[in-house]
Amino acid sequence: MNSLVLRKTALGRDLTAKYAVASPIGRLFPQQKPARRRRKGPVLWAALALLVLAADVLLACLAWIAVDLVMG
Repeated sequence: MNSLVLRKTALGRDLTAKYAVASPIGRLFPQQKPARRRRKGPVLWAALALLVLAADVLLACLAWIAVDLVMG
């Protein structure tokens, strides 16, 4: 009798451990996968370089105009 109770208890624990993952809380809060770092493509780097180059040309033009106004 005692061993039958122990077997049922052990079986209950096995079933509890096996099906504990399928709880409703697990569906509400799924485990998030770690964020993967994506490689930035060469198109993004080229666009960034063109943006920096355009800003540099704009500042150079503004500096040229400012010097021209002061010296002229």
